[in-house]
Amino acid sequence: MKSFVLFNNKDGVGKTTLTYHFAHMLARLGHRTVVLDYDPQCNITAMFVDDETLEPWIRNRGSRRHVTGCLDLVRRGKGDVAEPELTTVADNLWILAGDLDLSLFEEPLAEAWPKKLSQGNERALDVLTALDLLSDLAAATVDADFVLVDVGPSLGALNRSALLACDSVVLPLAPDLFSLQGISNVGPALRSWRAEWHLVRERFMAGRAQASLTPHEFRPVGYLVQQHLARADRPVTGYAAWAKQIPSTYRLAMEGADALRSRRVDEVTDIDADPNCIGTIKHFASLVPIAQQARKPIFDLKQADGIGGGQALAVQQSRTLFEGLTRKLIERLERIPPPPVVD
Repeated sequence: MKSFVLFNNKDGVGKTTLTYHFAHMLARLGHRTVVLDYDPQCNITAMFVDDETLEPWIRNRGSRRHVTGCLDLVRRGKGDVAEPELTTVADNLWILAGDLDLSLFEEPLAEAWPKKLSQGNERALDVLTALDLLSDLAAATVDADFVLVDVGPSLGALNRSALLACDSVVLPLAPDLFSLQGISNVGPALRSWRAEWHLVRERFMAGRAQASLTPHEFRPVGYLVQQHLARADRPVTGYAAWAKQIPSTYRLAMEGADALRSRRVDEVTDIDADPNCIGTIKHFASLVPIAQQARKPIFDLKQADGIGGGQALAVQQSRTLFEGLTRKLIERLERIPPPPVVD
């Protein structure tokens, strides 16, 4: 099983929309796929599940159909992670719904992080590995090939813990100032969290229940660029200027001093020639809200869903685009070597 997350410190770059479409395409290609909504805003849950179905789950605080219900006992220090009840949303595709009360888990996670290096602090390790354990339980429920984790844009305690459940990280971005700043923030954070967690696994998990969890390295495997809306086929001057900075910004952020020492930072200025660029995403503009209203991916939209005759070509193009990007992403995920297991 491979797990990954689309993550950026910058909001509004299509993270959740892309996760939704990758999940559908992975399932369409025959891969058993689970989506975990670890974002308290629950946007991807709303894309998959209608309100009438969600309401009784959310009102039942102990429901195992949403993330908070599965974590409630751990959050209150009263028990273990509950085995989730996944919801089938398409062939080969399941979701564990989100819930706004997941934000209540932020404080226990923040308190547990500095205690993780304390010898014998079992409670801290239980809290910090809860989202990881929930991911493993969800995957085992349906024998998943892929787990996609949806998170918010924060660099806070909740997302830090969510990334402990991910093998790989993909950065979605737009060619603008704040996306570049997001890359610069995310890279050092990933490196710091990974180094600290390695220390925890090596020194304090041996012989404990948490050591049985599959270790995840949340390694960056590349980025996706949202094209400019007005001139998607030929970038405007501002778009091009920011786009040229993406390869070096990404490499420096993800590799740090190693990139400077190897003098590779300024080698590439064309995103199409950058090996770290997974691909560019056409801005599908008006098709996105239509797809959200229909609760289906763009590439499944029909005339009955409200698309006009001129949009049919864009729907067809989206199918080709997402299939190609999904296949490229699978190749990258499969190249990531498994991390060492702590005995």
